[in-house]
Amino acid sequence: MVQNIIVVALLTGSIGLMLLVIGSIFTAVVALGNKQHLFGWSVFLFFPISLIYCAMNWDKASYSGKMVYSGAFLLTVTAIILKAGGVI
Repeated sequence: MVQNIIVVALLTGSIGLMLLVIGSIFTAVVALGNKQHLFGWSVFLFFPISLIYCAMNWDKASYSGKMVYSGAFLLTVTAIILKAGGVI
């Protein structure tokens, strides 16, 4: 049973991490393209800042925001699955 939980967590976690990283890179490019250099470079240094930037500038960063928020959601689901399964 624990093996199944680990497989499901591995799938959701890897997809969530991929969405968060790619969405954060897109967010940094959008921020730099809109001359918001502080946000652009800080997203490269610390990916969760992209959550804040996308929330503040949804009209400009909606495409990357959908990836960032769905990735964060999947990572949260992964943590819940691992905690409920007794793995962590």
